[in-house]
Amino acid sequence: MIKTYIKKVGTGPSGHRDLSQEEARSAAELILRGEASPAQTGALLLGLRLKGETAAEIGGFLSAIRGILATRPPVLPDALPEVDLDIGDPYDGRSRSTSHIVASALLASRTGLRIGLHGLSGVPVKMGPGVLEAWKSLGLPDGAPAISGNVACLSQEDFLPELSRLLPLRRELGLRTIWNTVEKAANPLSAPAQIIGVFHEPVVEKIFTALMAQESPPRRLLITQGVEGSTDLHPHRETVCHLFDMALSPELRRLTIPAAPTEGNGLSHPDPSLGSNLDIGTHIHALRQAALFLFAAGQQISFDRALALIESVCSHPSPGRLS
Repeated sequence: MIKTYIKKVGTGPSGHRDLSQEEARSAAELILRGEASPAQTGALLLGLRLKGETAAEIGGFLSAIRGILATRPPVLPDALPEVDLDIGDPYDGRSRSTSHIVASALLASRTGLRIGLHGLSGVPVKMGPGVLEAWKSLGLPDGAPAISGNVACLSQEDFLPELSRLLPLRRELGLRTIWNTVEKAANPLSAPAQIIGVFHEPVVEKIFTALMAQESPPRRLLITQGVEGSTDLHPHRETVCHLFDMALSPELRRLTIPAAPTEGNGLSHPDPSLGSNLDIGTHIHALRQAALFLFAAGQQISFDRALALIESVCSHPSPGRLS
């Protein structure tokens, strides 16, 4: 069967055809079950890459991994039975900048927001440090999942070994494949809200369409064109985002988050809980990133309101969930 799908996508510029969502799901399931050889898997992934993946194909691959995840028992402890926001940062990490995702997630969680992070080390093309490396660098607890307060961090090796075992093949190919797009949208803890980082604008509509075609689409979604295609806000220019909220509109709405003001930011002293070696600019960025997570989860109706809440929490920290 996999040969049929390879032929369909790999015949050439004039002969290739797109897979339907059902065909894409079937192909992904064959790969994840180990019923396709490495050569067949590589041929299909390259065929999709060269042809250009469609929303239906992304949706089919996503349905395949979510189908597997639906059969798995809950992994969260009683102290953190569910999460409110899934952060889908690119698994291949960063090559030219420092990620603030984990530190900012911890800061956002001080409002009571429950957050899920997930990743895998050594993913091409960048093979840079991602959320797992950032988690370890902060000296946070290990575990499967690792838990720190209201934040859970999962390795794909633990929640989806069927996909993580393909890492050597993906590294041998050395190219982005459809898995790079799909894995960050996996939402392994079934959060009602998702934030996903992308680089190229044309991918935005494809991911949105693929997610809306799932059995359980997100109630709220923020797709962010951040630093290196991550969910991290650009520090010195506006960041383009795309918001969907099921309660407000069925459409995806484009919006921009302005760059941080160079003066009058309202933060005269860094929050010591974010680390003693960070400069004021980095602290401001961490606050803004935490605010973006609150906004993505729908905890506040605007980014500005979310930022005001985070600044208040840093000025007057108190336990418990804030509304």
